Amino acid sequence: MLGKLKKLPVNRYIDAGILVFLLVFPLFANNYRVGFMGKTAAYMIFALSLDLLWGYTGLMSFGHAVLFGLGGYMVGLSFTFSGGVPDFMSRMGITELPWFASVLQNEYIASLLGIIIPGALAAILGYFIFYSKVKGIFFSLITMALAQIFETFFANQSAITNGTSGLGGLPRRFFGIELRVKPFYYLTVGVVILVYALCLRLSCSRFGKALTSIREDENRLSFVGYNPAKFKIAVFAISGMLAGLAGMLFVPFNGMISPTELGINLSTSVLVWIAIGGRGNLTGAMLGTLIVNWLQTLLSEFSADIWPLVLGGMILAVIFVIPTGIVGKLKELQYNANARKTLREISQKEELPNE
Repeated sequence: MLGKLKKLPVNRYIDAGILVFLLVFPLFANNYRVGFMGKTAAYMIFALSLDLLWGYTGLMSFGHAVLFGLGGYMVGLSFTFSGGVPDFMSRMGITELPWFASVLQNEYIASLLGIIIPGALAAILGYFIFYSKVKGIFFSLITMALAQIFETFFANQSAITNGTSGLGGLPRRFFGIELRVKPFYYLTVGVVILVYALCLRLSCSRFGKALTSIREDENRLSFVGYNPAKFKIAVFAISGMLAGLAGMLFVPFNGMISPTELGINLSTSVLVWIAIGGRGNLTGAMLGTLIVNWLQTLLSEFSADIWPLVLGGMILAVIFVIPTGIVGKLKELQYNANARKTLREISQKEELPNE
């Protein structure tokens, strides 16, 4: 048993460490810190969704926050419309809710739409992009434009979304269940575990191997009879649904949602989290999210001027020193150590005298 544990890759130990940390954190923290960790856990799901798309498939999206924000806005609008015409609409002289409010007032339907709509948008967008053979930097540019379009659109719909001020005063509910901070936190951690298990299962399956093949050499995958476009559409849709789920969990912890949750800033932030942690292994997405968000909070509390310098230094370190990220570098060190150990054992056996 001990021998099998020693052979586990280093990222599995990190996974266990992150899980234990998430489970025991509320025992030593106040409600404010627990709420912040709850938002970080929601961000972990968001990072896992993008790691499937970027880390495993090689599709760098600069507009992934659109899918995250759509999930958040579905539940945000549902909470806002549940009490009738909200104050910001009344101030504009609006006396009746819009036609779609009757659907969103049902929190169960709104919660399902928070998963379905981002997934459907990703699938439709993916169909037109991937069957048009758009790839590489052009895919990134299209998603960046999408983020700008959605952020501007939601900011301009003041009569429905309250514009740039966003929807505030939102309750801590999920699928109609209202909980206190710590129970809701553990609910979110449970969802993180389920999403991680799903992503791990997908990455280890034949579907995951096909995604990795697309990242490494898409033309060779086509040569052996597979259609890469179908796989890319499927992973984009799955990634979109998970991002929408993350947005739905983020909103109750944050208490509000604004158009910035759909924009380029958040889309690029999650790319940085994954790059620092290490893409293409799931663990790096969670570790990078945890490290960056907590460093940002703690250093900003100490001095607002320090964090941008630290973040810039971390990005430069990833580019020039550890391009595979923290987890990728640790896996590389473990592989080299095991290789050296194997070579020593072979050398020792060859040096033994023949009996």
